[in-house]
Amino acid sequence: MEENINRMQLQLDKHSVQIAKLFSKIDDTNLCIQKINTSLMQIKWGVYGALGWYFITQIGFIEAMRLAL
Repeated sequence: MEENINRMQLQLDKHSVQIAKLFSKIDDTNLCIQKINTSLMQIKWGVYGALGWYFITQIGFIEAMRLAL
């Protein structure tokens, strides 16, 4: 009976260590996902800015501003 309890305690300790490692990996993964998300947002807003600049130059808004000044 005591041997079974010792085995169960050993197994519980092993599982605790494994769970701690998994949570550590989850935290690392979340940081990586956050960095990827930030990069994608920068790309997105860069594309929006480029499209906005293209449309402004095609409409002639900049030339109209030059004439107004």
